[in-house]
Amino acid sequence: MKKKTIASSLVVTFAMCSLLTVLVPFTVFGKTENNHSYLCTIDAERTDFENGEYWLQKITYENGATTVINEADTFTFLMINSNFIPNVDIRIENGHSLVPIRLITEELGGQVNWDAKKSAEILYQNKKMTLTAGDKHAVIDGKTVVLPVAAKILENKLYVPLRPVADAFHMDVSYNSGIMPLDNPLISIDTREKNVTREEAVQIARAAMEKAYSTFLKNDTYVNGSDTANKVLAEIRQKIESIEYQDESAGYWILSGPYKILVDKSTGELFFKVGQSHVGGSYVESMYRVDENDRNIFVGGYFAG
Repeated sequence: MKKKTIASSLVVTFAMCSLLTVLVPFTVFGKTENNHSYLCTIDAERTDFENGEYWLQKITYENGATTVINEADTFTFLMINSNFIPNVDIRIENGHSLVPIRLITEELGGQVNWDAKKSAEILYQNKKMTLTAGDKHAVIDGKTVVLPVAAKILENKLYVPLRPVADAFHMDVSYNSGIMPLDNPLISIDTREKNVTREEAVQIARAAMEKAYSTFLKNDTYVNGSDTANKVLAEIRQKIESIEYQDESAGYWILSGPYKILVDKSTGELFFKVGQSHVGGSYVESMYRVDENDRNIFVGGYFAG
């Protein structure tokens, strides 16, 4: 679908956004921290609005990493222990997700050793797994298991099917849509202790939204006594009272509410996922921390945008 116009305010308001190019950039192995949020808008610099068939989306993560994706393509995103891991080239083969095992292991604090026979020894939490490129067999603590697809070398990295590795090391894994831009899939891996139950997540979210609503009522710009404002406030109020469990990922409880609410299963921290899943002139999607003291917290999607 070809689109030839863009709202000028989009460029001004959301010029801060950028992410992963169709050609995946170099990824540095190491432990990612404090990277829980993202903002995605139209990439005004790279999109050819006159002649291009599709607009490009530019995502900026909390840690400043960026990626650009094409709205026509599917890109699989990765999150480990609630941190987005930018620009990971995840391959799908016969329905199985193949991931670069060194990156995954080192993000989780483990170790990978290589030998001359293209075999990798994965050491994580007192367990050992050995895999060989081209072989559908793996050895886990001395026991041989059959993998759904063989490990393989791709671009000088060893890729392995995620699920059997996750099962071997007791990792929680989930596959979700609706969290990342344009409903692209998100693979979440989580090894943290879970301290928040589903019921507690709903209680935490309701209490936070009640406080946020009280804060928003002090915003004279939008809470002005007009019929339109009162109607919108009643809608927000109703959605707060109706907060309920909707879904979950490995690391989050996902709730319905004034916006989609994600509650961290380990820390109890709250995030909003907002924005549309289709591209238009005012397109924007984001996931960000809930600030109950923000007087503009309910502006987007209700009074503006």
